[in-house]
Amino acid sequence: MSNITPSSASDMATQTQLETNKKANNDAQLLDVVAMPLKGRHLIEASAGTGKTFNITRLYLRLLLEKKLTVKEILVMTFTKAATEEIKGRIAKTLREAFLIWQQAKENDNQIDSNCDPVYQHLFTRCNTDESMALLKAAQLELDEASVFTIHGFCQHVITQLAFNSGFAMSLNLGNDTSDLYLQAAEDYIRKVSKNEDDFRLLAESGWHTPERLLLEFNASIKSTLTPLMLSEQDIELAYQRQLDESPHTSVAYVKTLSQSVEDNEGLLVEQLIKTPAHKKERPQELAALKSWLRSCADSGQYYLPPPEAEAFVKGTRYARNSSGVKEILTPIKEFAAALKKVFGEKDKALAKVPVFKLVVEAIAFIKGRVDKQKKQLGVIDFDDLIRMLADEVVKPNNTLVPELRKKFPVALIDEFQDTDAKQYAILDAVYPNASSNSASQTETDLSNDNEESASARVSALLMIGDPKQAIYRFRGGDIFTYLKAGRQADYRWVMNTNWRSVEGMVKAYNRLFYGAPVASNTPTDVFGFDIKYNPVEFTPKAAAAKTPLRDPAAQRSAMNYVSLCLEEKENTNIMRRKMAQWIAQEIYRLLNEAQFQLDNGETKPVKPQDIAILVKDRTEAGAIKNVLQQKGLACVYLSDRSNLFASAEAKDVLRLLNGIWHANDTSNVSSSLASPLWGYSPQTLIELLYHEDDAMWDKAMDKVLSLRDMWLQKGCMSVLLHLMQDSYVPHADNVERALTNYQHLAEVLEKASTTHQRPEQLLDWLNKQIHKPESDEELTLRLESDSQLIRLITQHGSKGLEYPIVFVPYATGYKDASKNGKSTSQIFTFYDEDKQDLQMQLGQTAQAIARVQRESEAEDMRLAYVAVTRAAHRCYMGVIPLANNEKSALARALGVSGDESTNRDWPSVLRRVAEEDESHASYIDGDEFEEIYSGFEQGDAIPQLTALQFTGTASEEWRLYSFSAMSRLTTVGSVKSTDTVEGAGQSLPSVPVLQTVRDEEVYAPDTLSTDGEILGAIDVDSLAPLTQTSAVTKNDLRFTLEKGASAGNLLHDILEHSDFSAPVWEETGKELVNRFGLEEKHTPFLYEWLEEVLQTPLYPNMQLCMSDLTLEQTLREAEFYFPMNDTQWKQLREVLNTHRQSVAETLGGEAEPAPQLITAKLKGMMHGFIDLIFEHDGQFFVADYKSTWLGDTLESYMPSGLFHNNQHHLYDLQYLIYCLALHRYLSNTLPDYDPDIHFGGVYYLYLRGMHPENEQGEGVFYTHIPSSLLHQLDAIFASKGTTHTPPDPLDNGDENEAPLSERDSADPLQKGTNANSSSESQKPSGQQQFSFDDE
Repeated sequence: MSNITPSSASDMATQTQLETNKKANNDAQLLDVVAMPLKGRHLIEASAGTGKTFNITRLYLRLLLEKKLTVKEILVMTFTKAATEEIKGRIAKTLREAFLIWQQAKENDNQIDSNCDPVYQHLFTRCNTDESMALLKAAQLELDEASVFTIHGFCQHVITQLAFNSGFAMSLNLGNDTSDLYLQAAEDYIRKVSKNEDDFRLLAESGWHTPERLLLEFNASIKSTLTPLMLSEQDIELAYQRQLDESPHTSVAYVKTLSQSVEDNEGLLVEQLIKTPAHKKERPQELAALKSWLRSCADSGQYYLPPPEAEAFVKGTRYARNSSGVKEILTPIKEFAAALKKVFGEKDKALAKVPVFKLVVEAIAFIKGRVDKQKKQLGVIDFDDLIRMLADEVVKPNNTLVPELRKKFPVALIDEFQDTDAKQYAILDAVYPNASSNSASQTETDLSNDNEESASARVSALLMIGDPKQAIYRFRGGDIFTYLKAGRQADYRWVMNTNWRSVEGMVKAYNRLFYGAPVASNTPTDVFGFDIKYNPVEFTPKAAAAKTPLRDPAAQRSAMNYVSLCLEEKENTNIMRRKMAQWIAQEIYRLLNEAQFQLDNGETKPVKPQDIAILVKDRTEAGAIKNVLQQKGLACVYLSDRSNLFASAEAKDVLRLLNGIWHANDTSNVSSSLASPLWGYSPQTLIELLYHEDDAMWDKAMDKVLSLRDMWLQKGCMSVLLHLMQDSYVPHADNVERALTNYQHLAEVLEKASTTHQRPEQLLDWLNKQIHKPESDEELTLRLESDSQLIRLITQHGSKGLEYPIVFVPYATGYKDASKNGKSTSQIFTFYDEDKQDLQMQLGQTAQAIARVQRESEAEDMRLAYVAVTRAAHRCYMGVIPLANNEKSALARALGVSGDESTNRDWPSVLRRVAEEDESHASYIDGDEFEEIYSGFEQGDAIPQLTALQFTGTASEEWRLYSFSAMSRLTTVGSVKSTDTVEGAGQSLPSVPVLQTVRDEEVYAPDTLSTDGEILGAIDVDSLAPLTQTSAVTKNDLRFTLEKGASAGNLLHDILEHSDFSAPVWEETGKELVNRFGLEEKHTPFLYEWLEEVLQTPLYPNMQLCMSDLTLEQTLREAEFYFPMNDTQWKQLREVLNTHRQSVAETLGGEAEPAPQLITAKLKGMMHGFIDLIFEHDGQFFVADYKSTWLGDTLESYMPSGLFHNNQHHLYDLQYLIYCLALHRYLSNTLPDYDPDIHFGGVYYLYLRGMHPENEQGEGVFYTHIPSSLLHQLDAIFASKGTTHTPPDPLDNGDENEAPLSERDSADPLQKGTNANSSSESQKPSGQQQFSFDDE
């Protein structure tokens, strides 16, 4: 008996698996969601309407409960954002439904309902109930973090989250629109080539001598990863030789038959054509030349143009009336000669293009290289770069990204897989190996050690779900050949064959159409091509449409209806399209008046406009239909109309309106503004106002303009627009609903834009740019609510994934030659090369390339027809009119129409024959004669009574989100002499909440000067004690000359925020920030020198401590906080502030100023802010804030007493008290045994312009100790309803990378903050951190 070793057993198992896979690969099985293994590669073919998304959710559930994966570990990829949202929603619904069923089963003695979903029953039986419920609940809670991405979203996620594994730069920015870079590169190339007159002339002769034309013609090649193939002269010769060889009427064998025919019938030719003396003078030589030419072609296997003598002999006029047989001998020779001349002419044209194509290849390489260089310099990538970069990375040998991705996402479900391209599949192919490649790649070490990577490869799974018959996105990179390749490499192939969408007749009708023959004949024709088989789908009585069958009294109607027009008398294309549209309009009226849906309860429901969809190929077809429908009184909405909001008349009107309001001192701008319909002025009023210059009316209008300007400043421009719409809007156009919707949409868009363009001038400039040069991520006009009640008009591409009860395809016989670019043949061809098994991009025409492109395009047309027809749930109408090349259309090829009446392959014969078949469920309708019976229809639905909802709750006008900056704006203006807070109803807060979502404002010049020019916060230098040193800086130093204002402050803040104080790399941290600020390059070293001096400045009074002593682990930057306020009394807070000022004055010197009054007595809502820096030193925690305020041109202007004065003037002391309370509450939550007397170090306010390493008296550094008694007082004032604060758990507002302050398992909050990041990430300073405090 032979022994089997473990290794040989493994080999046998592997071999058995491979054989199983090979069999499975050849024979697709019916999908069994419960039984299919959750490992290896699966290709699932899901025909239209077979419940693809439903089965995805069931597979997702199996992965959650059987493999116990989290929602983060199951990668789901699809191709549009809308699809990701739909899948997320369906998964959420499935999770809720499953949890409820498990809950009910548990309550029912662990007995699950026998009528529920078989997948639920399987999982309930197989998995532990309590564990399953816990997993389902966890999945629901984490669903927002589920790994559901578009392909671009996935690549972006990988590049950012796994930056170190992927090897990509950390600072890459995704640019939506890089067209300017390509245009600039094209301009550079044209500029370069124009120096050579001959080269420029070559481009000009082809019309490619301008950057725009060059990009327009070769855009696909420039932006493609494919390298364009330029045929050499030898390649062109061989291509045309091959074209002649392969044609049956020009092949060498055919030439031999022609030559032999002349030899065999030479006597007859002489007898009939060389009769007279005149004939005998020339024609014998012509005949000899003909024989010689044919013989030389036949003998050499080469092709030569016929000599003139040979052409003369076969001239048709010599034998046109000859009936002796000469005509039959010479006519084929004449046609062969003509074909040869045509091919040689095309070849000569192609050869003449070689020099210009060399320039084009050079141009493409130049533009690609220049754009790549620019992208690297700018740190920008586009969507195509995302996929290319990741695909290139994963195929590198021994890369660390693939195992990391497989570990992070053990299973991937790819929806709409037929739209995948080669680069996208390369990523999946590398991460999820199939059984054969996995076993082949495993070494003996792998098998013996069973290492982690090979093990993960064996348990990983890739589920590719799609339908090759719906691969219709070739124009944007979709590649059906990638799908077919993936099918060959899959371990398992499955099909879904039950249609859950359509009624029985509709299912059988499109089975007949795309089977290419009666299904019962069992002899399908190759309708789809490229080895894509059509498997007829099954009907189910449980289909959604089967529950409401369509009842139509018209006898000559079926599920599929072929409607023909103008077949006997062909007319102009536009006329034929119009006639078909008129027939469709009358049929729609008939359906609306006569047809009804049968409901379950026996009642009926009339067909409504929204039940009808008309599918077109492009905007031209849509226009032809829409115009006729509107003329006939049928309203429709074109769902594929992607109108840009900023291109609308309302956008231009809003710009004029806001421009006039903001520039109220400019009469011309105001006059333009007043013409807006939003003002509501009639034409007559405008004439009086603007032409007759009615002063009283003008003053009244200006008052309104100025009041709206104030409203804009206080409440934002959205309030202005909404106020005008409610108060005075008088519409000018007919489509009021569209105008109102656009105005409201613009108001919302402007409000959103105002967060980044805060000043009105900036907002107006942004709106002007959007209108005159809309960005690629354009804001599209919103659908009107009433659109949902109209007939749908949509492109066939746009209809994919949708369904409609009744579908019209009005121009089903349309055909477009893909090798044409307009009326001329294209110069660039992209096709799949069967020999190279890859996509090919060829410059220049060859018959083979043209034929291949046409074949691929025709196959996609067939798939597009499949998508269109399968949208119909109840009924489909296919319009048949004799458009150009209609016999090449998808419908003609599916039905076997050739246009030949002699073989009954013409349209009427074929359509009648199909309609007569038993199971075709089709009707043939001759639409040439029809009556316009209906011109309207009655809507049976009663118009609902509309009432506005009444708000019955309570809302406090006092509650708002505060910040220090918001509070400082509520102080009263002017010097304060009374110490009493303004109480009672005398003052009220603004009517809208004050929001402050960026770092608290810092006050800059001109506020640093008093009315008489005195520097506020500066001190009298002469009154100081004599200094022990001479100032180390001059007034011309950058610290004093750098511009004053928010931009400079932000620059300094941002550089310090992102720098490691103990080892700063200024050039790396500051380069982009400095460029954005616009600092001259020659000043940059001085900026970095100044910042270095800041870090080396002693933090007075601790002369042994500098910022450079602080490591990353000791610091936290831009920490964001929230805490609640309930009836906080400003009076109490003001008293505390006054007392604190007295204390600081006693310590630092100077005068304590009385705290200002506030225009409200109580503060209610949330306090919010950002702390520039929190740091820990010797076990104590400090609050620090950077100030770039300019107080003078000497270091002595920044003495602590002067800083104290400036702090008071700008309420910075109130700011740091709020910050200290936030830190105090946080430390009391997170630090074990926290004692403020021990652990709270105090406050540093760092005036950067005054900081220098040689300072000895605290110049530029304001420090104050915050005693615990003050912290407790603040805590009590801000606590709810006067109660003291009990530290609660902080609320975690982000994941561990975003909010390390909310972690609780470390004794050192700052140490914990940095360690929460990965080890590699912790080497860079963290960005914003967030923490919250809640008293309730």
